[in-house]
Amino acid sequence: MILSLIPLYLIDICGSMAMLVLSILCMQQAVKLYFRDRENALSTYILWLTSALFSFCLIRPVGHFVKYYLLFTDRAALWQKIAPVAGSLITVTFIVIFAATLFFGSMLIIMNRMIRDRKKVEETSSQLLELNKDIESVVSDRTRAELALQLAHEIRNPVMVISGLLQRMTCKQEDRERNSRYRDTVLGQTAKLEAIVHRFEELQNGGDEHFSAIEINELTRDSVAIIQAEAELKGISITFFPSEKPLFCRGDARYLKVALLHVLRNALESCSAGDSIRVETRQVSSGASITIMDDGPGIPAEVLEHIFEPFYSTKEGSTGLGLPYVRQIIREHRGEISIQSTFGQGCTVTIILPTHLNELQRGQVVT
Repeated sequence: MILSLIPLYLIDICGSMAMLVLSILCMQQAVKLYFRDRENALSTYILWLTSALFSFCLIRPVGHFVKYYLLFTDRAALWQKIAPVAGSLITVTFIVIFAATLFFGSMLIIMNRMIRDRKKVEETSSQLLELNKDIESVVSDRTRAELALQLAHEIRNPVMVISGLLQRMTCKQEDRERNSRYRDTVLGQTAKLEAIVHRFEELQNGGDEHFSAIEINELTRDSVAIIQAEAELKGISITFFPSEKPLFCRGDARYLKVALLHVLRNALESCSAGDSIRVETRQVSSGASITIMDDGPGIPAEVLEHIFEPFYSTKEGSTGLGLPYVRQIIREHRGEISIQSTFGQGCTVTIILPTHLNELQRGQVVT
């Protein structure tokens, strides 16, 4: 009777071996998928399911081999004792399969909900970025308006001087020498007005441009490179020490470079041959810091307290709008500029630019 069932036993054994081979191949593919994308829930589920099926395909042929061996060696009684163990292992394997399927079914619902929430967060982030751009535009317009009012107030003085002198020249045509002095004064005041208007036009031209992401180390390096040759001609050493990690902010690279170049040229003009200028960038709690230190003569205390006032200057022929213009640019970028100096001991200019304005946009690019 047993011999008549041998073909069926062979089919069972061959089928079990085929199942084992196929399960091994499936297991290899599941492992590759999992390590290709470990954060993918579907890949994890396939790995778990395949592992359970592999266990089943391993237990089943082993059990069948033991069964047939015991039957052919007339130890059927021993198989009767072992059979429940093999059956319980198979039952546990199927329980694991069902549990994994139910678990990942619930996880799939949660994952879909997380995807929907993520899309909502991205939409909200996009709206916040647009709002931030609008705020930047409003702030830019407001600061330009404030500067325009301030300039208008300051322009009034040279205009009144010119007007008064022209009236005197008109009334006293016979005094040529005095008229010549008046004419020179008028020309000087006119040149001053032209410089003021030119500065204001430069600020006004970029009014409608939106800010973009700027890498501060790169911007600073480019600015230092521009004045490097001039520094070498004067025998002044200028060195740049960038931060270890990239520093990003949002702004207008053109205006920030103008501000940096003005500060660098001020340092260059105050230094003599043999002096040095040190430029460094680093991350601070309030954002990104750009520090420019020189070995020049420093700034007297009475000058330092008026350093950012428009039209205040100790240089002959200067309009006194340079540093106020720089501070206006920095403030328009939500930043701050400060100057520390002790007369005779050099000067340190520190510019702080916020780096949080572009976090949302960078997060979207990464995701």
